[in-house]
Amino acid sequence: MPLVLRVDVDKPYGRNSLVEKIKSKLKEDYWFPESDLLNYLKSNESLLRFCNDQNVKGIFYFRNCTSPNKINKELLKKGNHQLGFHAENTKSFETFESEINLFIKNNKKMDLHSFTKHGSGNVTIGKNHYAPYEPEKYIKWSKKIRIRYLFGNEICESEKSFDDKNFTPKMFWIHENYRNNSLNRIEQIAHIAKKTTVPIIIHPSNFVANEQVFNDFRQLVSLAKKNDIEWIIP
Repeated sequence: MPLVLRVDVDKPYGRNSLVEKIKSKLKEDYWFPESDLLNYLKSNESLLRFCNDQNVKGIFYFRNCTSPNKINKELLKKGNHQLGFHAENTKSFETFESEINLFIKNNKKMDLHSFTKHGSGNVTIGKNHYAPYEPEKYIKWSKKIRIRYLFGNEICESEKSFDDKNFTPKMFWIHENYRNNSLNRIEQIAHIAKKTTVPIIIHPSNFVANEQVFNDFRQLVSLAKKNDIEWIIP
């Protein structure tokens, strides 16, 4: 059985240094140029290059403030990845629709695969962010706009977390701070993926800035190869 990679592209300029964090915050909440010279989406580029080298396909969910630039679009196409939208202002259907229409307008030549929700409802994490996490509402909106909503933001705690094939509310997070104690090892996930489809979530800024995320993702990719586990896009 396969693994499914979900990538939430949150930080436009990464978070590996104070300067990167400031640039990202300015771009997220106010304005900052999308400059390749200033390393716009460099974290996501690094993750894409790794995935392409390892033949790992994924769905990359971009916010409007992290809309893919030319090089990221080229790498997405090269690796047969899919484009997704990471919704931020979900206060109402109108705010959500406005955001997603802007994203589609700015990425006209790319097919939009599905959308996810930015944040898990615990805290407001940006000027344009509506914090409450309301998956039942997004499922209804998905049918209304005919764009899939496949993944929730909850934490998996057992193999049964992955039973539903139409909507998976729970994910295995590569970042260990978002794992349940009963299901927290990479080896467990590789074992479960032999029997059922397992969705994985990773953030490019953490892949670059966090050694644990970097090492655990590489370990999972290696174990998938050894056990002939595919990476698929549903």
